[in-house]
Amino acid sequence: MPTYILERAGHIVSIVCLGSMLIAGCASAPNQHAAGTSAPLSQTVYSDDGVSELSTPGTWTVRPDFGPDASIRVAESRGTAFLIVNSYFPGEIETTPISEFSKSYAEGLTESLGNSKLSEGEMLSVNGAPAHRYVVTGSVGDVRLTYVSTVVNGASAMHHLIGWVAAPDYSGDGDILNRVIATFRESPNPRPARQRVSLNFAWPDSLRSAVNFQQKSIKRGKESELKATYLTTVRPGPSSPDELVVSTRVMRQHLSGPDNKQEQDYLSALLKQASSEVPDYIVSREGEFLRVDNLSAYQQRIESTVMSNLPPQLEDQKDKILAMVKPAMSERFLAATATDEWNKTVGGWISSSYVVGQTYRFSEEYYAPALGNTPFAMTVSRRIAGFAPCTGTETKCVKLVLIATVSGEDFRSAMTDFLEKTVGEPVNVKHISVVKKMEIIAEPSTLIPHRTRSSEETTVTIEDSKGNARTSRDTKDTRITYSYESYRAAR
Repeated sequence: MPTYILERAGHIVSIVCLGSMLIAGCASAPNQHAAGTSAPLSQTVYSDDGVSELSTPGTWTVRPDFGPDASIRVAESRGTAFLIVNSYFPGEIETTPISEFSKSYAEGLTESLGNSKLSEGEMLSVNGAPAHRYVVTGSVGDVRLTYVSTVVNGASAMHHLIGWVAAPDYSGDGDILNRVIATFRESPNPRPARQRVSLNFAWPDSLRSAVNFQQKSIKRGKESELKATYLTTVRPGPSSPDELVVSTRVMRQHLSGPDNKQEQDYLSALLKQASSEVPDYIVSREGEFLRVDNLSAYQQRIESTVMSNLPPQLEDQKDKILAMVKPAMSERFLAATATDEWNKTVGGWISSSYVVGQTYRFSEEYYAPALGNTPFAMTVSRRIAGFAPCTGTETKCVKLVLIATVSGEDFRSAMTDFLEKTVGEPVNVKHISVVKKMEIIAEPSTLIPHRTRSSEETTVTIEDSKGNARTSRDTKDTRITYSYESYRAAR
């Protein structure tokens, strides 16, 4: 997990790790950058240490998930440009001429990159303050990046601004990046520093938890409730010491709600198979979701149950039903669902730091394998809403809040195509959106969850051939509590 420290070596390694966030896929055609390079710098971003500020286009956002010790962390919403500011105050570093300070970091960055190239150093002025800049181009794995390293000698501190973009796009994205850097200044009226809370992944080698699960659903106007108790265990991976295995064993479960006995029996049979021999999650020691083990056999068993237990009145529609549910039962879909849930609950919070109460917004990608290989835009907001007691421990937990929304024309069009192919006739989907809200009570130093509550609402509006629109809203409200045996987190 990249961490910023004052020592140059650690600082440079961190910059390289951060640069890897910008994957080659972010590169876009030049005409897509034209509007961005001339976009007005319409919003002011203030540093969390209260000392400095800069201006960005309205499409840029403050980020919590890189540069945990940087005073300013901003990025273009599509992930095409990133910028952090590290400020060093008297006594934190040796007094060094600005050109030497700038050269030291630029050369260290150059040495840390593959096939790198360092520009000539350049003295300049940033808002009246003396500054020195280098441009460094190099490779992080297969990704070619261009970094702009600018040191500004302010009245109260030495400020190091590091921005980076995909190297092929530097002519476009680099222009807007340099415009943002040129607005940096020490604030005329300093502000009190805002304290951040750091979130880190440190699950132990051995962990056992009894889990109580409760979910209330409304689907097509019908209510149902599922209650379950299961045991979750964490253990080292048998084939690699760098992996953790997360296993689940269902102990008890009860489904209520369906009035029709045939429907009740069908759903109970499906639930029994879905909760039997649940596949293991495999995650890295750093909390990255790696894969789902034993998924193929599980998928085949679920698909078989779905089709073999159909009520008699639906037998003549078996082929149509199979065409509709098969994509949702595929290995890709189940793996994508598992990855998404892990990242919302744990993975997406790792190695980040948040100002309590501040909302951070992201544009992420959402994959729905049933709708093809093209990702859909998903807007996500995350924040630490405050603090809350943990369960069965004196440790103070944080309350993490996430809201994720998938909608838009691409999503609507893909769903329309899928439904038309499935039912074999035209379907006019006017609107579709999926909104998920989560509240997670977790330990900030380990991200071990103690309680979660989530709600999900799927809204679909379909218009018939006569122009009559019908809107349906399916909802799920889920509550989960974890009761742990004693454990010692791996630090």
